[in-house]
Amino acid sequence: MAGKLLNDEFLNNIAWGLPSTAKKDAIRIAGRLLVSNRYVNPGYEDSMLERELEHNTYLGFGVAIPHGNETSLDQVLKSGICIAHFPDTIDYNGESVTYVIGIACKEEDTIQELMQITDILCKPEECEKLLSAASKEEFIRIINENYLKEGEL
Repeated sequence: MAGKLLNDEFLNNIAWGLPSTAKKDAIRIAGRLLVSNRYVNPGYEDSMLERELEHNTYLGFGVAIPHGNETSLDQVLKSGICIAHFPDTIDYNGESVTYVIGIACKEEDTIQELMQITDILCKPEECEKLLSAASKEEFIRIINENYLKEGEL
């Protein structure tokens, strides 16, 4: 079970306390995080923006999950997520978003970190804790505590 817990290395996947910006710029920030953490090749963020034109990636609960389209699968080096945190929220097609979670995924892969976050979003009390986390470390602690309580998803 401990292998599924988020560790300090995951801190590199999170950009915390960013100023509010336009949706397009927020998607680019999440895409650049994916590139800098070697999940995808440069240019993947363009496919994230193309995907957004095809389908709105607002998930709900103050979270958006932009990702590439089918034509960008060859740009994915490994599956994973990166998170851009906007404490003052951004306008995402009329919705207020705190977390923009960039996703890099091959079709057949399951991303455990994303499953852990979406599990929390379905629980109002835990969701509120996650949305009001004061730091990257607290964000990770909330996810890990939920995982220890709920187990494998």
